[in-house]
Amino acid sequence: MKESFTLDQIRRFSLAIVTVGLIVAISGSVRTGSVIISLATATFSLARYSQLKVKRNIELILPIMICIMLFGLALSLPNAR
Repeated sequence: MKESFTLDQIRRFSLAIVTVGLIVAISGSVRTGSVIISLATATFSLARYSQLKVKRNIELILPIMICIMLFGLALSLPNAR
């Protein structure tokens, strides 16, 4: 059976998804692009935090809160297409 993904693979995949989200947002679908970016950034932050040797809560809470605020802002955009 195949082993699970490594944290480096998850980080690279998250960065690729952020790039896709940027392209989607630039092409005109701002809400969808913002949602994609916020989810991929949260995944990247979690993978990065789990690799740290000295774990401080602020290094996890602050990026996750920014991702949650971006997600909420994307959902509340009035005329995003």
